[in-house]
Amino acid sequence: MADQTNISWCDHTFNAWWGCTQIAPGCDNCYAKALDVRFKGDYWNPKQEPRVTSYSNWIKPLRWDAKAKKEGRRYRVFCGSMMDWCDKDAPPDALDRLWSTIKVTPNLDWLLLTKRASRIRMSLPDDWGWNGYNNVWLGVSVEDKKHGYPRIDELGDISSRVSFLSVEPMLCDMSDIDLGGIDWVIIGGESGPGARPMNPDWAYDLMNTCRYKGIPVWFKQWGGTNREKGGSFVGLREIKQLPRGAKGYEN
Repeated sequence: MADQTNISWCDHTFNAWWGCTQIAPGCDNCYAKALDVRFKGDYWNPKQEPRVTSYSNWIKPLRWDAKAKKEGRRYRVFCGSMMDWCDKDAPPDALDRLWSTIKVTPNLDWLLLTKRASRIRMSLPDDWGWNGYNNVWLGVSVEDKKHGYPRIDELGDISSRVSFLSVEPMLCDMSDIDLGGIDWVIIGGESGPGARPMNPDWAYDLMNTCRYKGIPVWFKQWGGTNREKGGSFVGLREIKQLPRGAKGYEN
C-alpha cells in the first residue's frame, strides 16, 4: 500500500499479501473487497489464492523504521488493511516473512488486527515468549456480541505489549462488554454505500465504560453513507487517545 493512509489511528498501513474472505457480519460491507473490485482483482474469491505484495512494498517498513529512528519517534503501522494476518489461507511463507520484517524494524509499532482470533496463538512466531515482541500490539475486531465477544476472550489469553479492540463497525449496544486486560479501544460507525447506522447511545455508553475503567479511546468516526458529513467530533472535540506509553499518549 502507499506511504500515506486514510486510517486515522495509524501512520502507515502495510499488507504482506492482498486477499481475504468473509467470515462474519463485520465483513458484509468490506471496504477492502470493494477496493479489490475497483482494481479489477478477484482476491476476495474463496477459490482465489491471495497475492503476495511486491518487493517494493516489502522494503517500505525498512524505510519507515530508518526515518522513525532518525526523528526519535515511533510510527504506528497497521497490518493489514487488505488482509487478515491470521488467515489460514495466507500465501506460503508470507507470515514468516512478515514476522522477520517486524523483528528488524524496532522503531515501528506494528498493530496486528484480526477477526480470526482463534488462530492468533498458532500464528505467533516461536520466539514470542511470555510477553510478546516489544513493538507489536495485538487487536481483534468487535462488531457485535455474538462474534466479537468470543474474540476478546481469545485475545485475553495472550500477552502482548498492547491489547486493543477495534469496535468498528459498531453494530449493537455493548454496554456489558468485558474490558479486562484491554489497553485501548477504537470506536467507529460503518461508512460508505449501504452503511449500517450506529446508534449514538451505543458509542457514548462504550466511551463512558472506557473512561470509568481508565482505558484510552480513539473515536474514529460516526460513519454513515457520507463519512465526511458524519465526521469524528464528539460534541465539540475529537477523542483521539493512545495507549499509555505510546507516542502522543493522552487521557
